[in-house]
Amino acid sequence: MLQILDKQEGLRKYAGPGHWNDPDMMEVGNGMSVNEDRAHFSLWCMLAAPLISGNDLRIMSNPTTAILVNRQAIAVNQDLLGIQAYDTFLADSLELFIKPLSGDRFAVCFLNRGIRQTSLSFNWQKNPLHDELSGRKADFTTREYSYVNVWDEKDAGNTKKPLDRIIPGHDVLMLVLSPEQ
Repeated sequence: MLQILDKQEGLRKYAGPGHWNDPDMMEVGNGMSVNEDRAHFSLWCMLAAPLISGNDLRIMSNPTTAILVNRQAIAVNQDLLGIQAYDTFLADSLELFIKPLSGDRFAVCFLNRGIRQTSLSFNWQKNPLHDELSGRKADFTTREYSYVNVWDEKDAGNTKKPLDRIIPGHDVLMLVLSPEQ
């Protein structure tokens, strides 16, 4: 899955409503760990890729079903703007994907490419989001955002304080940021 993900480099400018980049069907439910399945689905959602399931739907496990029907992840994929995420490496095995969403929102997905868990410490105040392709940006020193964890569907905090989490190996932390009123 990571090899296919890496081949998406440079294709983002071609994606948008009516013309989607297609990194191929998903392998969620075909023998990877739950962490890897969740990461795979999250990244395809961030890429605004077609969500074509490549597993046998008749014999899906409960964790596989939960991944494939997660409404918040699907909403990120189906956002009206149709903007594909861009990525940046943070440190070591951590990579950050950023996807502008409608309503001045953003989806962010921290990917741990490594096999071991890793600590994430991300200071929103020092890391404004700026998508040069779409012109969308978020400066967290002038505007606060609250965020929801896509996978546990709970409020997870806001951009006033740094984000400190442990991300298991081959897993993600996927958040949707919304401006506070």
